[in-house]
Amino acid sequence: MSDHELEKIRLKKAEELMKQVSLPKQILSIHSSEEFDKLLNNYDNIIIIDFTAVWCGPCKIYGPIFERLHNEYRNEFIFVKVDVDHAPEIARRYMISGVPSTLFIRRGEIINKVVGVMNYDNMKNLLEKLKDYNH
Repeated sequence: MSDHELEKIRLKKAEELMKQVSLPKQILSIHSSEEFDKLLNNYDNIIIIDFTAVWCGPCKIYGPIFERLHNEYRNEFIFVKVDVDHAPEIARRYMISGVPSTLFIRRGEIINKVVGVMNYDNMKNLLEKLKDYNH
């Protein structure tokens, strides 16, 4: 292997480490397709998106579960909330027809989708399985 190839590998690894180190520490609220696309392009980690609405009763039940999972897994995943009334174009892009819906995306690819409220234990089990997919 040439020095040039080794340097390319080192740079790629350094870039991956930088992306892992700089994960957002809070749940991000996305309000536009531009914000969303920037997020998708900036990270290799799995992005977990809670599609929600203020008027949605089940969303109020799921909200605290999503926050608890964020507190436990914020070093592994990026947690995002999208209000379908404020960013309908993102909801349409992923054919979200019911809220809450949780989408798991990595490098622009949907790797999982949950429609409705999933309880804490089941969601935690899912995140544990997806942790390996992140690396």
